[in-house]
Amino acid sequence: MKLDSLIADKKYHFWIFFSVLLFLSVFCSFVYGTQFLGGDDYYFHNARFEALMQGLKDGTFPSYIDYQGLYGYGYLVKTFYSDFILIPYALLANLTSKDFAYWFLYFSMTMMCGTFMYIFVHRVYKSVYVASVSSILYTFCLYRLLDLYYRGAWGEAFSFTFLPIVFLGLFYIIKGDYRKWYVIAIGFSLMIFTHVLSTLLLFITISIMLVVYYRDMIKEPKRIYYLILAGVVTIVLTSYYLFPFFEQLLSDTFYFQKFKYSPYTTAQSRLDWLTILRGSVEGFTLGQKSTGIGLLLLAPLCLRFFVRGNKEQNKYIRSIDIGVLIGLFYIVLTSTLTPWTRFPLSYLSLIQFPWRLYEFVVFFFSVAGAYYIYLLCKKKNIQLVAFLLLVVLTSVVIVIDASTYREIKVEARLSDKDYLNETTHYTMAGMEYYPSRMPYPDPFILQRGDSVTSQLKETEVYNFERFDYITRFDIKTNVKDSIELPLIYYKGYAASLDGVSIPVTESSQGLVQIPIDRSGRVEAYYKGTLVQKLSFYITILSIFVLCSYIFLQRRKDKHFK
Repeated sequence: MKLDSLIADKKYHFWIFFSVLLFLSVFCSFVYGTQFLGGDDYYFHNARFEALMQGLKDGTFPSYIDYQGLYGYGYLVKTFYSDFILIPYALLANLTSKDFAYWFLYFSMTMMCGTFMYIFVHRVYKSVYVASVSSILYTFCLYRLLDLYYRGAWGEAFSFTFLPIVFLGLFYIIKGDYRKWYVIAIGFSLMIFTHVLSTLLLFITISIMLVVYYRDMIKEPKRIYYLILAGVVTIVLTSYYLFPFFEQLLSDTFYFQKFKYSPYTTAQSRLDWLTILRGSVEGFTLGQKSTGIGLLLLAPLCLRFFVRGNKEQNKYIRSIDIGVLIGLFYIVLTSTLTPWTRFPLSYLSLIQFPWRLYEFVVFFFSVAGAYYIYLLCKKKNIQLVAFLLLVVLTSVVIVIDASTYREIKVEARLSDKDYLNETTHYTMAGMEYYPSRMPYPDPFILQRGDSVTSQLKETEVYNFERFDYITRFDIKTNVKDSIELPLIYYKGYAASLDGVSIPVTESSQGLVQIPIDRSGRVEAYYKGTLVQKLSFYITILSIFVLCSYIFLQRRKDKHFK
């Protein structure tokens, strides 16, 4: 088949794009390599992943606690940082190897990211070309690569994958077929399961979009009703995460609520304008790395001054320009000009880094850049040349950025003995999910060790052991006493004395505490709560019900066509 015929035949367009996406995804994984330990948060997410693997392997899934976390004291990350998206990859790791599962996780998330972006843009802007270009710009932008490799921030990096689904669902609610309300519910659910802070910022962004397009919603009140329905369904779908999360919040307070020991604050993490400028023009220089969108994403925006559209295209240009304005506003919010310590931004201090907003800047700018290129390149041959040039430039950016990554991250990590020993500092990240009563974990736990402390000197503890997920020891006493165990307290712990259940409370140091009134064998383990157990099945059941609804709805629509 001739090239001209191939370009003209629309049935091949998606597969041409998909082949390019596949090439760049494989190329990216090959060039960056498999030294994922270069990422700042590698050990934190690695601990989460290994705990999930172990739970699936030994049959304790859906266990909510990492029993090996923090020298056996146990870390309840799962309640605060969902592992739902990682379940199939943990299964794959158990069947093959963790290294292969990690590679496939990065590769598949990249492929899905590009595919979902393509689907969103194609459905909204009705152009295969715009969809292809925007997908490449979005999927392989410097900020996503920063999250994926340099920071090793799985949650935020993988949330890029599901962001287009939410915006496609928003389009259906505002302008399209509102009977497809379930798309935004699915998108938001996947975002919640992936990264809560990105979801919070997404909720704010969606609220801005709803204000901009409020007339469309008021004109057809049914759209508002379906939006509310989507919100309710999202809550049910994410029961696995939301209900246990709020249960823990109601039972205790944690570091992330008080920021007592957080190393990051929004005010300290703001970017100066020189950094913002440098991050906006990077991509083709070796030996540096700044937080930003890169020249490849910024340059196409300059074409806006040279493009004009017809009546139909001007409607699209208006929506795209709105996105660009929101993106520019978000860039200003990341700068030192923005008072993050003052109301109302002070309420968003939990996001830690204002530059998390770059995720949405990238989304809006990639759509805008692609559409401006499309309007400027009228002829098919010129469009093809522009697309091929984009692929080449993207490949160059990947090669240069990967080289910088290996130099300033991987090589530095491999020479850092502290890091390679998986010290407490790296596995606990920002310590966000520790009880607020607990002293600074490092060196508190190292100094305390596997000791069981009692209030009275008469109490004797011996034969201490940790076996699988159970902590056991013998105790000798003839008086009432209260003892503190080397376990971090979370709601859901259970304990027994010679097989008889005894109450569990939180000690003044945020550890598990139990009452003792006689000698015997003590066992303590994380049993979990009824809410945790039921919420998993609610999520599974709701997924099945929603899938059934979508199937029947589509079958009904086909019947009436």
